[in-house]
Amino acid sequence: MIHSLSSRRRIRFIEPQGRPDRPLNAWITRWPLLGGITLATILEQSGYDVVVYNENISGPVDADPKIYADLCNADVVGIGIMTPTASRGYAIADRIKRDAAGVKIVIGGVHATVLPEEALAHADIVVCGEGETVIEAIASGEVDSGIIQATALADLDQIPTLNHFLMHDFDKLLAGCRKRYLYELPVMTSRGCPYGCRYCSVTRMFGRKVRRQSVEKVHRDLCRYAEQGFTTLFFYDDNFTTDRQWTRTLLDRIRPMRLRFNAQSRVDFHWIDGDRRQRDDQMLRSMHRAGGDMLFIGYETTDEATAKAWNKGYRGPQSLSARLSEDTKILHDNGFWIHGMFVMGPEHTARTAEGIVDFARRTQIETLQVSVLTPLPGTPMYDDMRPHLIFTDYPSDWDYYDGVHCVYNHSRLGVAGLQKAVFEAHRRFYLCGGWGGRTLRSLAARPISFTDKVIDLWQGARTAKTLLGKWQKETETFLDVVRARTQG
Repeated sequence: MIHSLSSRRRIRFIEPQGRPDRPLNAWITRWPLLGGITLATILEQSGYDVVVYNENISGPVDADPKIYADLCNADVVGIGIMTPTASRGYAIADRIKRDAAGVKIVIGGVHATVLPEEALAHADIVVCGEGETVIEAIASGEVDSGIIQATALADLDQIPTLNHFLMHDFDKLLAGCRKRYLYELPVMTSRGCPYGCRYCSVTRMFGRKVRRQSVEKVHRDLCRYAEQGFTTLFFYDDNFTTDRQWTRTLLDRIRPMRLRFNAQSRVDFHWIDGDRRQRDDQMLRSMHRAGGDMLFIGYETTDEATAKAWNKGYRGPQSLSARLSEDTKILHDNGFWIHGMFVMGPEHTARTAEGIVDFARRTQIETLQVSVLTPLPGTPMYDDMRPHLIFTDYPSDWDYYDGVHCVYNHSRLGVAGLQKAVFEAHRRFYLCGGWGGRTLRSLAARPISFTDKVIDLWQGARTAKTLLGKWQKETETFLDVVRARTQG
């Protein structure tokens, strides 16, 4: 009976876009979030008619008559929001409710989890937490209103192998990569993070206890993706290496598959003890031999005082900068390409930005990202900064809470100074020699054809130049808004 009912019900999911001129949109358009795809895959297996629309890939859903008509003819529309996409998500929900009163609007995601009452003003149902345990009750109509406190999924092996093709225009995304094996297919094998960084919302959504899929389940999924032609992966896990035994076992299983993968990890994951006397060289070798390519490393800061204030949790003797330099060299020596991610906050100066670039050049980090410290709702950092916030016209001002815009007035540099320092750090790194000999050697060592290597390098240089141009225009527009707010 449930299957008969589900086969007649149309469920649509939307991933809203944030501010269209954000410089980091280039990466979001390549790697979609997996929340909607996961829920859609679960419902597809139960016989529902499901589609995921990602505005970062297909454009605004209300600008395409066919897509919008499809949404208005759905039984349920689910919208997943993060803080910088909340305002856009609410606007979509409001319009659909106005034009198609019979559609049930469901809003979920990390922002809705921490501010459910705000989200409920635009939806029939708000899901707090992970949606897997409640999505079928919502899709069937059993649950049709109110704020739902979802129980976290205890066994992640219950999640089916994701069908990324449920996302509209996924073929279009793949076509932009020329060859399917070059596309870093996003997968996620765990939830939660054991660390308690004050600016991070991950633990608010998923908790500090890390839950993982079994190695057998992950291996089975990866085999299915490989059968579809996907041999390059991006593990979205917040920290791929928190469980050494699990990671080593998985790496041993996938090594014969000749995959290539990117992953997020701490820069010091190879140290077994806090005194940095025992190094897990086996882990390093296993990761590289199994296809580990690019590591996304959240350095955040090279300053000891800042790391302590943010509860970053670095440990060990010597200065923080010296430890980070040593760890970076160890990763490089083991064959990894590093994307270094840093953050600048109100306590920093122009010299801080210069120091980040100097560190990145000295340690020969291949690619660099510097963000503006952003107090996301639900985090301790937001509570600390609340008296200093100048963008508080919610929900529209959530647009600016994206790691690109300074939303507070107590920065030592001022808003304009902090924005300029972050922008100049990128310009100096990418346009003034950031891509040095090590980057070229790393690119040359990648297990892809020479043609693909040249195209990768050319596309990277072009993307950096384009992003910097868009970022400069976005910053100028934003500072006009800041001046109007502060002078008014």
